[in-house]
Order: sequence, then C-alpha cells, then structure tokens
Amino acid sequence: MNTCARIVGFALFAAALAGSTRAEEPPRVFAHYMPWFRAETRADGSLEWDHWQWYGKGRKHDPDTILENGRRDIASVFYPKIGPYDGRDPAVLEYHLLTAKAAGIDGFIADWYGPGNHSDAVFGELVKAAGRYGMKVCVCLEEKSFFPGYSKAETREQVQDVMEQHIRHVLTAYAGSPAYHRVQGQPAFFIFNNYQDGILGKHILTPEELTGVLNRFRDPSILFVRGYFNPAFDALVRAGYAWCGDAKTRQEFYEIGRRLESEGLLDYWVGVASPGFDDTGVNGWGNGPRVTERRGTTEYQDNWNEVIENQPDAVQIVTWNDFEEGTTIEPTEDYGFTFVNETEKNVGRFTGRSVDLDDNLWPLRLYRLRKTASLLDEKARIRWNGKLDAYAEHFAQGRRFLMSFRLWYLEKRIHREQPEKESQHE
Repeated sequence: MNTCARIVGFALFAAALAGSTRAEEPPRVFAHYMPWFRAETRADGSLEWDHWQWYGKGRKHDPDTILENGRRDIASVFYPKIGPYDGRDPAVLEYHLLTAKAAGIDGFIADWYGPGNHSDAVFGELVKAAGRYGMKVCVCLEEKSFFPGYSKAETREQVQDVMEQHIRHVLTAYAGSPAYHRVQGQPAFFIFNNYQDGILGKHILTPEELTGVLNRFRDPSILFVRGYFNPAFDALVRAGYAWCGDAKTRQEFYEIGRRLESEGLLDYWVGVASPGFDDTGVNGWGNGPRVTERRGTTEYQDNWNEVIENQPDAVQIVTWNDFEEGTTIEPTEDYGFTFVNETEKNVGRFTGRSVDLDDNLWPLRLYRLRKTASLLDEKARIRWNGKLDAYAEHFAQGRRFLMSFRLWYLEKRIHREQPEKESQHE
C-alpha cells in the first residue's frame, strides 16, 4: 500500500471513529422547536397558511402578499433562509435536523398541543427523521391544551384525564422510538406552564392534581420536566428547565438548581440559551410588542456564559424556529448563519465537542438540491433523491472526508438535468 493510500485510509477511519464517538455521548444540547408552521398547497394551487400570518390587533401580515423586496409578508421580524415553509415537508425537516446536528445540537424539544392536529402530524414525521439522522426529540406539553378552549373538558377531573390521554398518546405512538429522548431510561415530557384563568379557574394543575395524573404512570414511569422551580412542586417534580427571561430570573433559576442538586432533590435540570425576543410580528399577540434586544450576539453569549458557569445537565436553546416571537437561531435572510455558528462555538465550550463551522452551510445546499430534484421527471427525481439520501445519511453519520467536493459535484451534475417546470417563488 502506498503512502497516499495509507493517508486516505487513516482519514476515513478517523472520520468514522469520530462520528461514532459523538453518537455515544449523552445528549446535552437541545433546541425548542415549533412544529405548527403550515404552507400547504390546496387543490386550486393556492397556499393554506398557519402561523405565518397575523390578522389580529395591530399591523396585519398576509403571506400571500409579496413585498417590494420579493419576500412574503409574514408575521415575524425575521425571514427564514428557505422562505416560509410547511412543517411536514421532509426536505425542511432534513434541513433543520442536519443543520442543528452540524452545530452540535443533539435534538429538538417540540411544542405539542395533543393528538390529531397539525403539530402532532409534524411531530410524527420529526420522530422518523430524527431516527434516520441520529438525533433526539421529545415533546413539550402545553398545559393550557388540557383546559376548555383547547379540549372538551368540563371539569377539572376531566382536565386531568385529557392530560393523561396526551401522555399516553406520546408513549404509544412515539416514545418507543430510539429517537425519543430519555433520561435514565425514562421518556422525557417537558411542559409549558400556563397561568391563565378560565371557567374552571386557573389553567394550571395544582400539586395534588398533578400528583393524581403522574401516579397513573408508574409502569412505565416518565420524567416530567416542569418550567422553573416551585417549592409547591419540588417534592413531586424532580426536574426543571429555564425559559427565556431576564438575567435576574436566570440567576435565580441557577442558584435554586445548584442548591436542589447539592441536596439530592433534583434528578435533571436544563438551562437556557436565548438570543433575544421580539414578537412585533404578532403585535405581542395583540397586546403590544415585547422586545429583548439581541445586541448583536451579546444577549445569546450572556445566556451561554451562565450555562457554562453553572453546568446544568443540559441546555435548551430558545428557540430554533419560533418566528412569531423572534427567538430564532434558524438561519435567516437577516442574520444568516450567525447564531448557528455561535451555537457551535458555545457547544464546544459546554461539552468539549470540536468546532468546525465549514459544514454548517451544507444542509442548506442539500435542501436546495432537494427542491431542484423535485422539479425533474419521475425517473430522474427518484434517481437523484437516492443520491441525496445517501449524502444526508453520510453527513448525519459524521463523515466529512471529501463531502464538500461531493456536494459540489452533485450541484454541478443536477443542473445538467432539464426540469419540467420552473421553480415557484418562495
């Protein structure tokens, strides 16, 4: 064997070894994920939108309106790099998961409103895609979804039944997948606390009510992760997470978390890294905009510094793609890949993972290849999707040797194909 062959062989072996080593590390970095976006083509060719529009109080946003800059008028201060998308699009899920993975994110915690709706359909596809690409996912239950207005519950006892139904659906439909996030063998269920009032009183389960629900899940048991820490729930819920907020709120969370951990009263806690907040696109959900300035990347860096200083079990980036509240790190036309790259740098500080920013753009190029392939005739489309499937699989496995050249070659070759129709405006 000549010297060149030995070098190539060693490089391939090292790349494969690095990929397998990363896969064995416990997941520590998650991003909150919104599965509710819809841009579905109707029979007449028009698009059905959900969560890209705003028709409430304040300035309206209609995605069917094309602005002077060529973008659709969406309900966000940021514009996704791939344009407004449908959450069930396999190419979108692949792009999101592979971009996140390239940046060192281990998985998504998906906002979830219960079975049988759009977010449930998207989550089902997300679980499958995460399994293909070696990522982890779990749900974040919405406490308000158990109550009237979202459910048919007429009593607080029925509210508890609805919560049980939601959890059992996830256990039956999704938690059996190797891609579902578990902590010490227990499937994880985050929950977004609610503090609204309604016809059944406060839309938040009391400690006694929550105990009644969780006692229904002893075999198998679940890991229930509640927002922040509350003395009334500490004996019941031994896991908590922080959400985006001011520095004082975050400091209190970390101080309490360290104390509970030192006293043996905490099994799992998750810090927060948020780049900022701006819900101007939905006029603060009709109540006036709320803004936490990004200050370039300083707000995000401050959040990460606190995570690294306090070393919780994991961190949740808030968020990957909540465009309506302007907390995104997903690449946009406005800030590009800045926050994906900053994420990877900080993941390196938090976990010791090596940092290589060069491949963060590759999943976007793969996404564009998918869209080009979708315009080809059936035979060519099948052939090209096979090539792109192989590339995505190897990328997810951590292979990087010659992958840049391979992507360039695919881009070069696909443009020799003759599409049957022109690309539609995003």
